Amino acid sequence: MARKCTATINLSAIKKNYLYVKSLAPKSKVIAVVKANGYGHGAIKVASVLESNADILGVASIEEAIELRESEINKTPILLMEGIFEESELALIEKHNLIPTICNSLQLKWILNCHKFIKPVNVFIKYDSGMGRLGFQDDEFISAINSLEQSKNINNITMMTHFSDADNLESDSTLAQIKDFENIANARKYDSSLANSAGVMEWSKSHKDYVRPGIMLYGSSPFSNKPHIDKLSPVMSLSSPLTSIKNFKAGQSIGYGNRYICKNDMKIGVVAIGYGDGYPRSAKDGTPVFINGVKTVIAGKVSMDMITIDLTNVPEPKIGDSVELFGDNVSVDEVAHCCNTISYEIFTQITQRVYKTYV
Repeated sequence: MARKCTATINLSAIKKNYLYVKSLAPKSKVIAVVKANGYGHGAIKVASVLESNADILGVASIEEAIELRESEINKTPILLMEGIFEESELALIEKHNLIPTICNSLQLKWILNCHKFIKPVNVFIKYDSGMGRLGFQDDEFISAINSLEQSKNINNITMMTHFSDADNLESDSTLAQIKDFENIANARKYDSSLANSAGVMEWSKSHKDYVRPGIMLYGSSPFSNKPHIDKLSPVMSLSSPLTSIKNFKAGQSIGYGNRYICKNDMKIGVVAIGYGDGYPRSAKDGTPVFINGVKTVIAGKVSMDMITIDLTNVPEPKIGDSVELFGDNVSVDEVAHCCNTISYEIFTQITQRVYKTYV
């Protein structure tokens, strides 16, 4: 590996974050969400750590589920959180021990009319309590459950919903969604699942039979004001080496568009990482990085393969020194704030040319 742009994944930190979930919702079973390649951390490696602990693994599609099964992640049921996209996928549910979520009338029709099941299967059914995406509304939800109850294809039913604004502690919408869900679900004595990471952390009323932690497993808080951040262990550390060090005079410009103009005489370093590696092009001047024991900042626009940083007050910088873009010393949430985005996007946009190493 010549260009040492590296994402180091701390697998023990994932385990710690999982145990923190359990401490917050001790009476709930856990659906550990590993979709989108484990939020960019590597779904197979993450699932291998969580398989012996989590009750269910959550993915977005059957392709993600089969990737895990073919990598010998076999002990734990896998929840298809968006259900199936084609009727042909029904043949794979029993084979791979998958639990489909029923999100619309076509998925419901497919599973009710399926003649391929050897024995009844478990399903989740989604209620739209205010997210406005997938799921049945009001009387359609009751009608769908009635149909499932009458079908010989169905074993256990779990009711679920998803919060639209749980990361906003000033909003009443989460409590309204909980109340709406309970009003329609209480007549049915089935298991239920409401809480995402924000629900696990701050909305204890949403801790039902299952919780569904995602981003918090990877050491990031869903909240902009970072509650619980001191209890979460960072999982990914992104780093790359210095490849150039140059001195500039006051008034000289750095990078594309002449966005950064040196206010004083400065020492500028080039780091081998850019938006081609998944580092956000939207990063502002002043976005923090960490080198040689101190924090410094980006100076100039992010390029495809490089960024430029202020080395003026960095002790004894030299070519080859490792620069942490985020990790133990720079929070990914702080970087996300400087990029007007969220940690979810930063994690999942890390590209294949970044070398991943696991510890």
